[in-house]
Amino acid sequence: MDVVCFDILRRAIAALHLAADTGRGLDAMLAGLLGVLADLPGLSQAAVVLIDAEERPTIRASLGAPDVGLILSAALERGPQASVAKVLRRGAEPAPADVDGGVALSREEAAMLAAPLAIGGDGGLGGWLFVDGLLGRQASLSEELRLAVLVAGLIGRMADVAAAGARQTLDMARELAFLRSKVSLRYRHVFSEGTSPALGVLQAGTDQAALSDAPLVLLGEAGSGRGVLARLIHELSPRAVRPFAVFEAGGQGRDVMLRLFGGVRSLGAGAGPGLLETAEGGTLLIEEPHQLPPEAVEGLAGYLASGAFARLGGGRTRPGSTRLVFKAPASGLGLDLGTARPLVLRVPGLRERREDIPALLDHMLSLEAARGGRRLTLTSKALKALESYDWPGNIREMEVMAARLAVSAPEDRVDIADIPPEILAEGERPPILPEDAAELRDMERQQVLNALERHGWVQSRAARELGLTLRQIGYRIRKYGLARDENGESDN
Repeated sequence: MDVVCFDILRRAIAALHLAADTGRGLDAMLAGLLGVLADLPGLSQAAVVLIDAEERPTIRASLGAPDVGLILSAALERGPQASVAKVLRRGAEPAPADVDGGVALSREEAAMLAAPLAIGGDGGLGGWLFVDGLLGRQASLSEELRLAVLVAGLIGRMADVAAAGARQTLDMARELAFLRSKVSLRYRHVFSEGTSPALGVLQAGTDQAALSDAPLVLLGEAGSGRGVLARLIHELSPRAVRPFAVFEAGGQGRDVMLRLFGGVRSLGAGAGPGLLETAEGGTLLIEEPHQLPPEAVEGLAGYLASGAFARLGGGRTRPGSTRLVFKAPASGLGLDLGTARPLVLRVPGLRERREDIPALLDHMLSLEAARGGRRLTLTSKALKALESYDWPGNIREMEVMAARLAVSAPEDRVDIADIPPEILAEGERPPILPEDAAELRDMERQQVLNALERHGWVQSRAARELGLTLRQIGYRIRKYGLARDENGESDN
């Protein structure tokens, strides 16, 4: 073996590091290794055959034009001799190597050399390396076969490392999917629990959308949760291990095109991949799609029709598999997407799913409790008032109200008097207040005032007498506008 051959083998061993690159497929790695070995003087035809899970041989990489029939015939052999290095002959049985790896054949009799691949921790037969030669005619057939066995060992090791890397990648992908799912975990309840017919229809559509790769249009009012639903559909789909990106359509035409499709280097600022490319294999949510400039709409229609796009300023098309989701108003998408036929889901507003309001309120108050440590509950009167409200801001408005109550409610039991006044505005106030509500308020006001006067307006003592906290009595003082004037007399 000369210096050149040693250098080729050194490069082949160095090629093992490719297996650690989990972004490359095993087939590409094997093809790269055969490309390195192609510089050996005696190699013109080669093939790597691996056995799949069903014990079927598959050619995973090849060089030149090897005799496929001869190769597969040898790969189908089973029994004790299957894992022994051998010389393949045309019109005759293969000649297995002896215990020292030698064969008593002339070079003219040999069609191909077959070296077994030991793959896995148990060193079981995982495939074969087939070559027509390696070192050239100056080497004996036995030397060629022993070298083929050495190279087969490298390939087996490469397959083991690649398999371990693939398992690690799968574990990381699963962990990433779990971590991403936690981003919207606080919102999942919005679309997972409820008894309204509108929610049942939406859940069925969500399941269908998660199993589809078709573009998706989510119709609904502001605050109804269209963006959250888009993320949930992404997480329920096989795309969950890939990116979820959000594109805001506002801006000038060129800026929109650069952010969406990317730009070539000659453009300078803005060059590089756009969100469509960055989210490859995942989901891209396009907000306010009616603001897209015509050239962007045309580009998206072309992408949906062909599965390819071009960066701004360039002519080379790039394949893509990112799924598009459009967050559109209730009136419709209003865009011409060409031949694309998107799925359409209508996200109902809260007034269309009033049966779900109690569960949603309880969930949001629980989230605020987890954040601030105070668990609020609603009286029946307060709950009935919130069920009767139309919620023009939908889910977003309910979140804001829950956060506001967590700060402003004087007691852990939220009554109708604690609900923000705009929710109980004139014309929307539910007729549930008792007729004697004003009298009850006057009685409570007088009770607080009397306690304060008995204790010289020392709030801590008055609160102790009434069984209230300092915060609660302070709230009632502000609520009823109680104040002590400069002469020490109360404002009664």
